[in-house]
Amino acid sequence: MPAIQPTADQFRAFRDDPYDGPIAQVNLLKFRVRVAYGPDESEHTNDEPGGGAAYQRRVGAFRVAAAEVGGTCLLYGHRARCFIGQGDWDAVLIMHFPNRAASIATLNHADYAEMHRHRDAGLLCQDLLTARPAVANL
Repeated sequence: MPAIQPTADQFRAFRDDPYDGPIAQVNLLKFRVRVAYGPDESEHTNDEPGGGAAYQRRVGAFRVAAAEVGGTCLLYGHRARCFIGQGDWDAVLIMHFPNRAASIATLNHADYAEMHRHRDAGLLCQDLLTARPAVANL
């Protein structure tokens, strides 16, 4: 089922996971056909084609916020093709954080609301997978 936010149970499971090492977050992204800024957000127009441009604004700001807590953007790229499976995603964003606390800290960043409005305007749905090293010393 398409989603844009974690459920309360998903967030609690992520927050309360006892693992405290590095994690990667793999975001599979599907953009809106047309951006959807609110009526009070006049500096951006809903005539922009595709939500990818709005989401790109979010990625630029999120990279800065993540870096402040030790996170790194490993990749932001548009889908070239689906090589295995039948995924219908437009882009992928892969982030690396030193631990879950760093990832969660980005949610409390002073610019989070500004970043989030671009995300909401451009993103139709996503899957976000978290991963941790399967082998020590990677």
